Amino acid sequence: MHDETSTGTSSAAHRANVPEPILRLHRVDKAFSGVHALKPIDLELSAGEILGLVGENGAGKSTLIKLLSGVYQPDAGIITWRGSPVRFEAPRDALDAGIATIHQELEYFSELPVAENMLLGERWPRTSWGGTDWNRLHAEAGRRLGEFGIEISTHRTFGKLTAAERQEVTIATALSRSARLLILDEPTASLSEPEVERLFGHLKQLREKQVAMVYVSHRLDEIFTLTNRVAVLRDGELVSTHKTAEVDVSRLIHDMVGRPLEQVYPRTRSAHPGDPLLKLKQVTCPGMFEDITFALHAGEIVGLAGLTGAGRSELARAIYGLYPIEQGVMRLCEKPWVPAGPRHALEAGLVYIPEERKRHGLVLDHSLQESLSIGFSELLSRWGLISHRLERERVLEILKSYDIRAADVSQPMGTLSGGNQQKALLARWLERQPQVIILDEPTRGIDVGAKAEIHAIIDRLAGQGKAVLFISSDLPELLGMSDRVLVMNRGTIRTELQGEELTEHNVILAASGLYDA
Repeated sequence: MHDETSTGTSSAAHRANVPEPILRLHRVDKAFSGVHALKPIDLELSAGEILGLVGENGAGKSTLIKLLSGVYQPDAGIITWRGSPVRFEAPRDALDAGIATIHQELEYFSELPVAENMLLGERWPRTSWGGTDWNRLHAEAGRRLGEFGIEISTHRTFGKLTAAERQEVTIATALSRSARLLILDEPTASLSEPEVERLFGHLKQLREKQVAMVYVSHRLDEIFTLTNRVAVLRDGELVSTHKTAEVDVSRLIHDMVGRPLEQVYPRTRSAHPGDPLLKLKQVTCPGMFEDITFALHAGEIVGLAGLTGAGRSELARAIYGLYPIEQGVMRLCEKPWVPAGPRHALEAGLVYIPEERKRHGLVLDHSLQESLSIGFSELLSRWGLISHRLERERVLEILKSYDIRAADVSQPMGTLSGGNQQKALLARWLERQPQVIILDEPTRGIDVGAKAEIHAIIDRLAGQGKAVLFISSDLPELLGMSDRVLVMNRGTIRTELQGEELTEHNVILAASGLYDA
């Protein structure tokens, strides 16, 4: 049932002094092979409004985006755009009508300069003899960037831009083509906090210019910061819409997962950690980090915070054996620790879950069974031969234990949702029963339900006496999961926060080098 307790119905648009919505969906639905990906929904969006769109993976968000952007056509219902019914047969039709979509993974030609990427698909200026007028081409691209307040050379190779710069150029390109509706799908997934703030500044300016936006994000803090209203999808159904100012996090989570989450950040472990399992003293890797000293105890979750470039991931990789330590001393489980590489770390009882699971953790074409068993295959072998029967039995047990949802163990990893991919990656290495676990952004890009499941796994690990180093850019998550937080700034641990000092305000100050204990 669609909950409209926090927003007006469609008839509200006809009241005096209320403008007609720029976009209206009436009973729009979409099915694939008889299975509804999107059940009949009604939704409106006004000019100058930012509508948050949230829901778990598989809730129907991507289907709705593709309907609005012309990738799919609805099976039933009416899409009204700027007062007229429309049916987009292709993405070009939606773009020509003024609807632009900024996808999570941007599409571009990395070896071409900014100017050529921006004007692809348009008629390029010509010289008198019919060739491309490159000066005018770059001037036009520069003008469009300037209108958006972006100072980027149009001659720079697109692939060499930062993630934030690529995002800005893509948005400027869409707006230069008279887009009146901007759909943004997880736009901050690869951005640092300062880059997120810069993007939000751009989007707020666009709102003032009456550009409408649909903002899709798993990060609920962004939804509350940026949007006017928020719509919740669950199992293909629009279950509620709320004015953002009139709803809280617990209600949104309840709507998204269909049940209350008693503990988003569970804490069932003991309040008294045990002996130190990992100790670093004045550890240095020139150019990455220096003079790092801390201890990680059994049964403890220690957060590691800092801005992008502070050295968090580099430190984690060095402990794991991916980077050499040039100065200082490390001890693992009361023994000197000089890692010769990742295999040495695994054998010693230390695992590292990387930040970018698709690039550094998974082979997306591999089956689920292959992806899981690679972490512990030698534990199932005799005389170098792996028992495929034991391997399959072990994998089936893991799927049940970690609630990894898949059609079959032969399903390719790339076809699983982000949350199930991440749980599989965790399971692969946790099945080795490590003593020290380093997690680098373990819930990035996954929905709130899967995030809560991973939080429960991490809490359970600490309850079993494991030591966990938890790296996260999600401050509510970092504070909610950690017993204490180490904050890095410019390659050094500047501050340790715990107890009443452990607040978002203090973490931000410390990460910026401004905290005065």
